[in-house]
Amino acid sequence: MKKITQTLMFIILIASCADNDILPDKPFNGNAAEVDSTKTVGELPEDSLNIKYMMQTNSDLIISDRIIYKNSIYVLDLSLEEAKQLSISDKMYQKYVEIVSNMNKDNKEH
Repeated sequence: MKKITQTLMFIILIASCADNDILPDKPFNGNAAEVDSTKTVGELPEDSLNIKYMMQTNSDLIISDRIIYKNSIYVLDLSLEEAKQLSISDKMYQKYVEIVSNMNKDNKEH
């Protein structure tokens, strides 16, 4: 009995010393879809923080995220005034208004 107890204690000791940090099998390649969204900001690696910053400051990403499909048409769910508040230029806003218009034309053809 003493031998079994000692063996179990040894196994528990070895298991408790194991490195619990899980490292990815492959390095991060810059694809935002691969970021583990269950981690808190304090746990995110530096690359993930950079991606999050880019996603929150890149005008193209911000405005393209506001294109929605509503009542069988695509709509840019962002006013020019809101775009200005987000530091999106008039030129870029007009570019996306045109993109949405073209999307609706393509949608009607199909």
